[in-house]
Amino acid sequence: MTIAAPTRTRIKALHQQYAALKSGKESLLNLIDEAEVAENVYNSSAIESSTLTPGDI
Repeated sequence: MTIAAPTRTRIKALHQQYAALKSGKESLLNLIDEAEVAENVYNSSAIESSTLTPGDI
């Protein structure tokens, strides 16, 4: 799949902006990542008709 040049340029600009903003916030980003993993496992399990609750994860 080919990405149009303006879209590619916009993605690069947003990536640079994100990189600048994340500096010094690594611990916060790690906490967010940990919360997201548990939520994704819960949502995936729910799709598969599992009876797990978020507290079980």
